[in-house]
Amino acid sequence: MGAKPKAQTVGFRYSFDIHGGIAKAIDGLLAIRASGKTAWSGNATSSQTIHINEPNLFGGDKGEGGIQGQFDLMMGDESQALNTRLATALGNNLVPNFRGFAGFFYSGLVTSINPYPKPWELLRYRRMNGWDGSVWYPETCAIDLLDGQVRAMNPAHILYEVYTNRENGLGVDRSMLDDNAFRAAALTLYNEGFGLCISWKRSAGSLADFRDQICDHIGAYCGPDRNTGLITLKLIRDDYNVEDLPLFDEDSGLLSIEEDETSSTLIAPSQLYVEYTDAVSGETRRARAVNQALAQLHGGPSAETVNYPGIPTADLAARVVQRDMRVRASNLRKYKVRLDRRGAGIGAADPFRIRSLKRGINEVVVRAGRIEDGTVGAGAITITALQDVFGLPATPFIKVPPSGYVPPDRTPQPIALRRLMEVPYRELAGLIDPANLALVDVSAAWLSSVAAKPSGLSLSYNLTTRPGSSGAFVDRDSADWCPTAQLVSALSINATTATLTGGIDIERVTLGQAALLNDEIVRVDAIDLVSGAITLGRGCADTVPVQHAAGARIWFYDGFEGADETEYSSGVTMQARLLTNTSIGQLDPSLAGTDSLALIGRQGRPYPPAQLTIGGSSWPSSIEGDVVLAWAHRDRLGQADQLIDTTLGSIGPEAGTTYSCRLLRADTSAVLDSETGISGTTATLTTTYEGQIIAEVWSVRGGVESWQRQRWQFNHTNPPPP
Repeated sequence: MGAKPKAQTVGFRYSFDIHGGIAKAIDGLLAIRASGKTAWSGNATSSQTIHINEPNLFGGDKGEGGIQGQFDLMMGDESQALNTRLATALGNNLVPNFRGFAGFFYSGLVTSINPYPKPWELLRYRRMNGWDGSVWYPETCAIDLLDGQVRAMNPAHILYEVYTNRENGLGVDRSMLDDNAFRAAALTLYNEGFGLCISWKRSAGSLADFRDQICDHIGAYCGPDRNTGLITLKLIRDDYNVEDLPLFDEDSGLLSIEEDETSSTLIAPSQLYVEYTDAVSGETRRARAVNQALAQLHGGPSAETVNYPGIPTADLAARVVQRDMRVRASNLRKYKVRLDRRGAGIGAADPFRIRSLKRGINEVVVRAGRIEDGTVGAGAITITALQDVFGLPATPFIKVPPSGYVPPDRTPQPIALRRLMEVPYRELAGLIDPANLALVDVSAAWLSSVAAKPSGLSLSYNLTTRPGSSGAFVDRDSADWCPTAQLVSALSINATTATLTGGIDIERVTLGQAALLNDEIVRVDAIDLVSGAITLGRGCADTVPVQHAAGARIWFYDGFEGADETEYSSGVTMQARLLTNTSIGQLDPSLAGTDSLALIGRQGRPYPPAQLTIGGSSWPSSIEGDVVLAWAHRDRLGQADQLIDTTLGSIGPEAGTTYSCRLLRADTSAVLDSETGISGTTATLTTTYEGQIIAEVWSVRGGVESWQRQRWQFNHTNPPPP
């Protein structure tokens, strides 16, 4: 307040031009995020310009800025035109159209204060675009989960592309794939709702590694078929009729069982965790399966974690962890069997039956694993097989429990408890040196504000103002929240103790500080935070004591007010909006209330008189005969920034100050008697009117009156006749 200091640079806004690639192809862009916060969301399925307008995403200029600019999505199709803004940024010299991949060009704000931009995330999906030729079996390619929130792809189609895509895959001709087997697997996965959200990067490993990762997710074999030579896809499911499976025993091709091993439950975990990536939030989460019997066997819990990054939903993760737990806890038997040439039709992952009565094996369904063909001289086929329990449950009996954590609401809320105040002289005297303070014109005025936090996560607020009722609001800097409370009961004009309720931040109140009770400035002499009891010095600075109703609000504003340091003139009406700041941004100005205050040049007005007595008494209920008024001087300049209450004796007066007083009828406000130009501290007014009257006393200096007046109502009677 006062003379406005020279503006200082406290930080910078950082704007970047960013050209980036997203993927070889995408179907659409769903969201643009940075540091876990969403800058834009929608479903952009074609090349277009996205206008991002989140300048307060990371706290605005009071935090770490936000994102505000134009995001040009370039889908990379064959007809993609030259991006002129990108060409300008690159110098306009032989700039290509950047076809053949999905990319973007962003130009605009990326951060403030902190020169290090937040990491960006682009939530995109691809199912139909980017195929090498037509989309294979398009009816089952797209698998939507969570009511369409997750746009997953059929794993069979992912594997099909691994083999057939000539640019990003192995480039195998489609005729080399067993189309019937792939279609059957694709239909099963589609009906199971087993869609994956996963991408392959050359830096992450080979295509063979990626293929095996997909097979681990879905429980499948993908590779050459021993009988047809074609690439096949077999899902490991309990989708067969046991009686229809080939049976091998000593009479039907079983030559021997060379190994017969049983897995130990001692190494099986009692708790199995599946880590997956939530496709909506991008967070890594867990699904858990528990086997209490194993925990009792082990004498306590044991755990194992399996990572399936392509699983996009909790429901699917629960089904997969149930599948994997069943495998680990089943005491599976592993066999190494030798078959004669009648076993030549068994392929990898095929189920079949074995029986050996002389080894005590009645009949067991197994899955073929490793297959070793014999030689010309010895045609036996050796198959390493595992007891089959690998089916995927249709529905989970394991529910992924919610975390129980409800993130706090950091959304900036409108400020309900707030008020404006014209800055008193006492505040200026504490901020401006005496030499410069003496140069301030008496008609100058400044605006301040106080506000209580609307929520526990509200950090501060920004005071924005404008003179009049039109034009843009100007940001006048941030301010702290002001401690505040309410009176439990009414406070009389001469009471100095009260009880507070509904306190907000009152633990920040200090003794001796100024507070605003309605329009009366008071001094805090004592406060008990437990009981709410408070002792006040009344009628300080340029105010006088008045009565206050129960529920009246007190603002402990000293050091907690916001200020517009622009100097205005008396008579200007100011409008203000207070904008809440939180860790995620600032309140939208359209949501903030607009407050108005007419400025009166308060700081330049003389202080009102203090210590009023009427007929020798303070605040009498009745007076008989002449009304004798007495008061004490107050001196604006002499008191400076001190909080002098109304009970102290005379100080001053300020040079050129006189006093005026009058009597009014309480019912009509008609003037009964008055006196002006009084230089002393007493006056006698007379009236013959009997009834309720009001006495007023105020200060005048150079034609300027004090902002407030000493005022008291009492009953007047005439003395009895002699």
